Amino acid sequence: MTAAQTAAQHYGNIILFDKNPEPGKKLRSLSSGPLFISEDLPGDKLARAFGDKEKFILPALKAFGLDELSRHLAAMGIRLTPNGSSHLVVGPDIAPELPAKLGQAAEESGAVIRKSSKVSDIIFDKNVATAVIVNSVEYPVSSVIIACGSVASPARGATGDGYQFARKAGHTVIQILPAMVGLETVERYGKSLADTEFPDCKIRVTRDDEPQFSDRGSLKFTSYGIEGELALTHSARIIGLLARQNGKQHRVEIHIDMMPDIKKKDLDTWFTQQVTNSPKITVGALMQDYIPEQLRAVMNKIVRIHSDKPVANLSYLERKLLLLWVKDFHLTVRRPRPFNETRGVLGGVSTEEIDPETMRSKKVKNLYFAGEVLDLLGPWGGYNFQMAFSTGFLSGLSAARALAE
Repeated sequence: MTAAQTAAQHYGNIILFDKNPEPGKKLRSLSSGPLFISEDLPGDKLARAFGDKEKFILPALKAFGLDELSRHLAAMGIRLTPNGSSHLVVGPDIAPELPAKLGQAAEESGAVIRKSSKVSDIIFDKNVATAVIVNSVEYPVSSVIIACGSVASPARGATGDGYQFARKAGHTVIQILPAMVGLETVERYGKSLADTEFPDCKIRVTRDDEPQFSDRGSLKFTSYGIEGELALTHSARIIGLLARQNGKQHRVEIHIDMMPDIKKKDLDTWFTQQVTNSPKITVGALMQDYIPEQLRAVMNKIVRIHSDKPVANLSYLERKLLLLWVKDFHLTVRRPRPFNETRGVLGGVSTEEIDPETMRSKKVKNLYFAGEVLDLLGPWGGYNFQMAFSTGFLSGLSAARALAE
């Protein structure tokens, strides 16, 4: 919708074909809570979050970064607000209005939105797109922008149409793998820990006891295992570590450090100081700033130490066990959640075949790409929405300017 709006602001006769009764079906399905739309970061830091795609995404972020996106949404009466860390969100009170506002803005700019209009084919003549087939009707075209998203969350209406069109145009589609999805664990704490969140912890991921990577952020327990910022950001990498090799299933574990600001070697000193200051303090009270309340409530089941037990009554071994646990509470990953629950995918149309300055295909001179159909994936948060808006804007602007020349 942003691609159509931008194109219509610079060129007439822009049509957005959407196969659904209303555009933005996936967005509508996500709008029951706050939407992470962007990050309060400069463009170069945003770009670095996309790893080896940093150089590709940077021109789009420079053309349409956070400031431009904020003004774009503000013109529709939608304001971005901070939500802790660097995340910027559209609040749950107005998130449901976002799809309709985007569509309305596109139409007010002159774009025509054709609903329930499935594009079944794009006609190419040599290296030029000449027409699209919509509901069995052929429409001549001067340019085409493919901005129909990835195959993530097929239950929310996602399909592989964009990949099909890209392949027909001669583009490479990098293998699609699940990403940004919850992880099921062998340890089932179920209802006792569901919705328990570590707002700030450190994780260390191992495969067959060999360290793989570490990161710091938030993590959330579910009835089946874990999700939250760290799980969603690194799920694709963790799924890759689970892959069988020579018929062997690897053991992948996530080690949680609940006290990331205190080094392991300093724990005894910290512990002794706390007890000296408060001789009658209980284990639960001692750990209330580090261990979530629900987890403290089931400590006796996990480490055989009740949260109401006075710290002074802990044996030497209990004290060691407690300190070891808060620095290394580990879970064993069984598998990812079903593909229908993915929030993103690794893979898509190869960025090597797209001009990053215009989002134009290097194979078809009047074909453009935007958003998640590309092989682009940032971390959990507002990175991927910002990427979608930025590439949508740049593709719409570039297509319109090329037509106006």
